[in-house]
Amino acid sequence: MEYIQFIVTIIIILVIFYVANYAKKKQDKELKKMQDELKEGDKIITYSGMAGTVSKILEDRIILKTYPNDVEISIEKWAVAGLDDRTIDDENKNQSDIKEKNKMKNKNNKEEIKSKK
Repeated sequence: MEYIQFIVTIIIILVIFYVANYAKKKQDKELKKMQDELKEGDKIITYSGMAGTVSKILEDRIILKTYPNDVEISIEKWAVAGLDDRTIDDENKNQSDIKEKNKMKNKNNKEEIKSKK
């Protein structure tokens, strides 16, 4: 009876390891496919957090053009974490909106202080 419980426990552990390993392999396969299908003009982000546009594709490297100074950096293909769907114009707009809101708050605060005097 003890042998049966031991064997069942081992089988359950093996099934858990298989399922975890299968999911990881599937994710790695999809990432490798995305890295192999990169083309010039794609916006990407790296594992280190750098974002930019693919300028050139070499055998195992990518030339990444960064924003705002168009600096070109050579990186390995494996360092690409994924495609970056954010747009630079949206980020600049959001930042300018935040700055405008802060200016309005400061202006309102100054008016309140003057009215209290």
